[in-house]
Amino acid sequence: MKKLISILLSVCLLLCACAPAFAAEAPAYDGDPVIIVPGYGASALFLRNADGSLGEQVWGWNIITDLLMDQLKSRAPEILSGAVLLTLGSAQMLGKALGEAAVDMLGVLAFNGDGESVNDITTIPNDPERSQWDKFEDYYDNDLYSEKEIGRTLDDYVPESQIFNFAVDFRYGALYNAQKLDEYIEQVKAYTGSDRVNLYAVSHGGQVTAAYLSEYGDKLDVNNAVLTVPAIGGSYVAYDLLSGNVAAQEEDLMVFIENALYLEQDFEWLLKTQPLEFVDALVKAMLPYVLQVCGNWESLWDFVPMDRFDELASAADESNAGLIAKTTAFHENTMANIGEALRSCRENGVNVSIVAGDGHPTVTGSQQNSDAIIGTAAATGALVAPWGQRFANGYVCTGDVCTNPAHNHLSPSMEIDASYGYLPDNTWFVEGMYHGMTFNEPYAEDLAIRLLTDELTDVYADPDFPQFRASENPAYAVYGAFGNSPAGYIDSDSATYTVKNISRDTSVKILSVDADGLDLSFDGDYSAVLAPGESTVFTVNGTIPQVSAARAAVTVTFRLMDSYTPLNFRTFRYTVDNGEPVAYDADAPYADVDFTPAVNALLPEGIAALLQKLGVVDLLRVLFTVMLALLRNLKNMI
Repeated sequence: MKKLISILLSVCLLLCACAPAFAAEAPAYDGDPVIIVPGYGASALFLRNADGSLGEQVWGWNIITDLLMDQLKSRAPEILSGAVLLTLGSAQMLGKALGEAAVDMLGVLAFNGDGESVNDITTIPNDPERSQWDKFEDYYDNDLYSEKEIGRTLDDYVPESQIFNFAVDFRYGALYNAQKLDEYIEQVKAYTGSDRVNLYAVSHGGQVTAAYLSEYGDKLDVNNAVLTVPAIGGSYVAYDLLSGNVAAQEEDLMVFIENALYLEQDFEWLLKTQPLEFVDALVKAMLPYVLQVCGNWESLWDFVPMDRFDELASAADESNAGLIAKTTAFHENTMANIGEALRSCRENGVNVSIVAGDGHPTVTGSQQNSDAIIGTAAATGALVAPWGQRFANGYVCTGDVCTNPAHNHLSPSMEIDASYGYLPDNTWFVEGMYHGMTFNEPYAEDLAIRLLTDELTDVYADPDFPQFRASENPAYAVYGAFGNSPAGYIDSDSATYTVKNISRDTSVKILSVDADGLDLSFDGDYSAVLAPGESTVFTVNGTIPQVSAARAAVTVTFRLMDSYTPLNFRTFRYTVDNGEPVAYDADAPYADVDFTPAVNALLPEGIAALLQKLGVVDLLRVLFTVMLALLRNLKNMI
């Protein structure tokens, strides 16, 4: 319950980092100390006593449940009455009750118009001995550790004595916290006797670390800096909150929660047929109260992407002049030049790497290709096609950051051109990975650890860790790949297709494997039930066209056994790389991400659009695909 509340609150308050861990065998480690630079809201905050000691705790996931329950109890009558009115179409009363509860809970965290804390608030002191992983409990409740679950994962690879917890007052801006990080790094170096440190940064910590590298990277105090799902270029969630442009994506939020909690039963299909439209009205009713708490936080303004900052800054009240001056300096001097700064660090021997997610719309109003919280373009600097679209067939990379003709930085989904990125050769994209969930799946975890421990130099160093790869979070249940072909590509060697059950506890029955964009069929045993970890191999029949730079997709339809989940499917996107590139039409630079479902061809004009609006097209698509599979299997039997 506590974790679920944490996830929901972090979406509202922005950029959480939830990262439950997979166990792993601890190898020998002789590297530099690792400093965890935490995600947004991960560090506990306290009122400071007159003598400088820690007073009452006013923020932290360990106290949120208690604070929330107190508010729900004290406001039960108005909340219940508001809930009744919400069913009748009015969100104002419930929004006011919940908004006032948020102010009562968290109003102590407010900033003034100059971007300074109204109250004297502090974090746990950033003392290396007290913040060392193996000594933390000697001084503090272990629940106060900023990223406890990340620490638990890292200590499978790095000795506990070499892991350090950097505490961040996340309300302040990136430059403020970058200075604090610089001071902490110097202290850790002195404490351990090391010449350099490694940084593992997540989400907001990625922006803080990028700012640190921009301002202090030339000190060469850092060996490896791994920025996971980083808010380097901000987040449109911040823009949506500050502008009031909030439109919750309930279905994607549900999948977000499923992935965070490893739920192997899918519930988001319920929201396809019954969208929770009242959520938008409720969020908008609460928003003025939420902004009383965080509207003047310098960090929230630092999160506003460059292309939206001037709009908000010019509309800001005169009473916020001090705050706007601070965050303007950050945008104009740091964010605008961050790619050049990160590349300079790498040239000087600081191994900066980025691991980002993509393939989801942001969960608020701005529709961007993202990890649900951080836009993929903002996290990586890449050129990303508008949400719901991809670059048209024949597109080739056009960025000027990497112009090496031997490097192909175009994603197999043809949605991302990483040649524009901050670090084109040192940025990995995990399609389908949600925000803060690098350690929720074996592949992404292994990737991050290899980057942290000097085992990967760039995206070409190991074919098992290509620049673009689909997520293996167990909540997705299945993973598919062509045999003998590079990950994400289809060529003349694509003679087999392997489907693996990646769930942890649930068996899977594969019902159908179908291609879009290619005339292929997949023959195999559709009667088999795959236990967790088991795979089945299908023979690919048909001709791979002798062309390249053309998009295709393979959809695996399946059923989770012994669950309440209905029929489900997962689509894997590929690029055909088997000959001369197809012609590119610059006058039509984009195409739809998804191919038109075959079932649409059977529907009268206008009916498909209506069914899409009602949210049942995906269900019909699955049923239609299964029916075709049954007919195909029957034909093969005859």
